[in-house]
Amino acid sequence: MKKYFIFILLLIVSQAIYANTSSSFRVISNNSGVSIFYGGNEKVVNTALDILINDSRLVAKVPISRVTEIQQNTIIVGIPEDDSELRELAEHYQIEYKDLSGKWEAYKMQAVQNGENSYLFIMGSDPRGTAYGILEISKQMGVTPWVWWADVTPDKNAEVLVTADRKVYAPSVQYRGIFLNDEDWALMPWSTRTYEPTPRRGAIGPKTYAKIFELLLRLRANTIWPAMHECTIPFFFVEGNKEAAEKYGIIVSNSHAEPMMRTNTGEWNDKRRGPFNFLTNKQQVLSYWEERAKELVGSENIYTIGMRGIHDGRMQGVKTIDDETNMLGNVIAAQRDILQRANPDKDIYEIPQQFVPYKEVLKAYENGLELPEDITLVWCDDNHGYIMRLSDPEEQKRSGGSGVYYHISYWGKPHDYLWLASTQPGLIYTEMKRAWDNNARRLWILNVGDIKPGEYLTEFFLDMAWDMESFTGNTIYAYQKKWIEKIFGSKSSDNIHSILKQYYHLAGQRKPEHMGWNEVEDWTLGSPGGLQPVKDTEFSPTTFGDEMEQRIRAYNEIATLSCEIYKNEIANPLKTAYFQLIHYPVVASGAMNRKILYAQKSRMYATQQHVELADYYAKLAIGAYNEIAALNYLYNKDVRNGKWELMMDMKPRDLPVFQEPVLPDLMVSCRNNKFSIPKVPALAQTAGTQVEGDRMIAFNACDYVNDIRLETIESLGHGSKAVRLPVAEEIKTEQPHLEYKITTVSKGDAKIKVGVIPQHSVHGETKRRYAIVIDTQKPVIVETHARFLSDKWTENVLRNQSLTVSNIHLDESGEHIIRIYAIDEELLVDQLMLDFDLERKHYLIPAGK
Repeated sequence: MKKYFIFILLLIVSQAIYANTSSSFRVISNNSGVSIFYGGNEKVVNTALDILINDSRLVAKVPISRVTEIQQNTIIVGIPEDDSELRELAEHYQIEYKDLSGKWEAYKMQAVQNGENSYLFIMGSDPRGTAYGILEISKQMGVTPWVWWADVTPDKNAEVLVTADRKVYAPSVQYRGIFLNDEDWALMPWSTRTYEPTPRRGAIGPKTYAKIFELLLRLRANTIWPAMHECTIPFFFVEGNKEAAEKYGIIVSNSHAEPMMRTNTGEWNDKRRGPFNFLTNKQQVLSYWEERAKELVGSENIYTIGMRGIHDGRMQGVKTIDDETNMLGNVIAAQRDILQRANPDKDIYEIPQQFVPYKEVLKAYENGLELPEDITLVWCDDNHGYIMRLSDPEEQKRSGGSGVYYHISYWGKPHDYLWLASTQPGLIYTEMKRAWDNNARRLWILNVGDIKPGEYLTEFFLDMAWDMESFTGNTIYAYQKKWIEKIFGSKSSDNIHSILKQYYHLAGQRKPEHMGWNEVEDWTLGSPGGLQPVKDTEFSPTTFGDEMEQRIRAYNEIATLSCEIYKNEIANPLKTAYFQLIHYPVVASGAMNRKILYAQKSRMYATQQHVELADYYAKLAIGAYNEIAALNYLYNKDVRNGKWELMMDMKPRDLPVFQEPVLPDLMVSCRNNKFSIPKVPALAQTAGTQVEGDRMIAFNACDYVNDIRLETIESLGHGSKAVRLPVAEEIKTEQPHLEYKITTVSKGDAKIKVGVIPQHSVHGETKRRYAIVIDTQKPVIVETHARFLSDKWTENVLRNQSLTVSNIHLDESGEHIIRIYAIDEELLVDQLMLDFDLERKHYLIPAGK
């Protein structure tokens, strides 16, 4: 008997039924869940149903139950395009379903009322879309995607009403996912020694991947680039991983260095196959790729096309850029031939393929590599959040489209940031909106490192990938506030929101990992392992009210507030979630800054022979280091009785910045506790205004006074509200520009400093200039572009701002007008400063909070 037959028959033989469309449906009533019906056999749909039922156990006494026949008050799940009986039932209730046809991963929810009975239809255009619709119920029940990964316990609820608005929901970006990378210090040891212990060193297995895939499904993501470092056994070498991906509907792909679904670092065997060299060992390389292509017939995969070295290095056997370009062309032709032969029932353009012009491969691509147009171009940021290249208008015509590989975690030059996820959300929005506007809409991949502690930024990124058009530069804080309320409720949400705003603001001035003012992979000075030692920061202890103390005070304020919330306001079931998502990164960041800055003060006072002061600050620095260690112990040992042991490493790669503070040798024979800390002149009260004080004027760029409406982007830049300045065709007041009216009491020579967001020209241009005009003086043209890996680029990405300085002269004091024009392409202008003290040393533009 067909699955809907009895139900439909009852409808036909019963008296005429008048069904009303409803905007809501009660999924839990009197502490009991309703029934849910699905008659299909799609794996990911069944998986989503299991997740929903388990989630309902967390919310209600009696969970949602799955039934084999439609009953009264039932959720009905299906894919109309594949199910004629579901279509017939939908037509009976006058439910529109044809608007799902042909869409990718779309779903809709519609409730109908029939007398005392009601039904909720969850219909998808395909299996994953249907699964997303099912898990929308979980979200509306109060279960967040981080219910397991951050231990976010949902509230109990005896009555749950879900919204069913009849709208079709579909993703903005076709392939959306994450890259598990640099897993050596957290994800891999946690998985293989804590969560899924195994005698096979580095074997991240299906139990772990099932949890990762469940998270992705909840986040409406569909793609994974699995962990692939040398310490990890390749994904397909661990039994059960492939099947776990299929169960959760996750498309397995690979990174830029792993062509043809092969993780070379663990799969290529030089002893058995010879060198990984297409020029001298072509048949072995082709055989290696063909084996995997045959294994994956029938699986959902996106194949990386092209070739690099065994790991993240240049292709073997080529000497010149022309050699590499020609060789890549031959490699790609051979790879596509393999894919076509392995999948004879498909056209080659039906097999998803991606080409990642990363590092040296970009040079080959720009050297004239002929790339079949159905292959997706995947562009990259500079590893620090600033996209380097996007498709130009001609490339945007390619049928394969384009995408972006983006970082919130990185190992490499000029310095890693693997510990805490502190990239400003406004920067992520800005760069991904830029990608969206340049039609990079096929694939978005986020390098999340170990997933934790990047929970918020991961969801932020993937929510943009799902619905980019719902985000604007002035809704970033609103999104953050809503995210906090979903997890912690409204009671403390305002204070938590303030904490996170300041956390990202301070990290936007300098990430915690970059406070050592040093670099990695520097082989020029003979540093051990290429690691420079910790150096003095540029924060001044004597300028602007003591920049060091100002920064420490700002961190102390949010750390103290977080402690108060953690101890007194967060309910016990959510304390572990709060510790992971808010408290640890905030308090640990503050402690890192105290460790570095107090150690610098200790060294400074030691050189000045103020031994007692040096000793005082040394103790504060040591205390800060110990605080990080204590927080780390809590995270690994105490949270959920050790559930996350080995997941949080306070010093990934054991870099110098993470070590105990660098302190002077002190001999304090007779301690004097009556010493006084020298007072530093306070920051001028006019700081942040356009009036001179302390021989300078400093303000945020968004405080322009001319009549022009420009987008201000929240949580971006040192001022956390950078302004988007369009290009001016000419340097005239009729053209778009920023205008400021300043008042000086000084005159003569001065420096004008302008901070902009250090973006790259994404269509290959090399100029990103602005013009600055003082009163009626001749425009001063200033270049902000920095070549990748140059010293200026290094400075820019570590301070998250391109700071340029121009010399000017004012003949008179009084009122003046400053105008700024973008010359080559739009600029994101952050801050300005006019300084009459030509020798002043400082790090920040003191534009106020």
